[in-house]
Amino acid sequence: MKIDIKTLIGITGFILAGLSGWVLISIVELKEFTRMMNGELVQIDKQIGRVYNYINSTVKSPAE
Repeated sequence: MKIDIKTLIGITGFILAGLSGWVLISIVELKEFTRMMNGELVQIDKQIGRVYNYINSTVKSPAE
């Protein structure tokens, strides 16, 4: 059984197209996950700032 060059190029192109699609989807998912984690860290930072400000406003400093 002999495989001609056109069939080999077609199969190779099909495999490369599938792999490139998989890589693209993986990159998009990774960017979305990174964006989500960044948003969560910003929310945690805001909450820590609120707690810190609350503690500072309730505790009187010795200089006052």
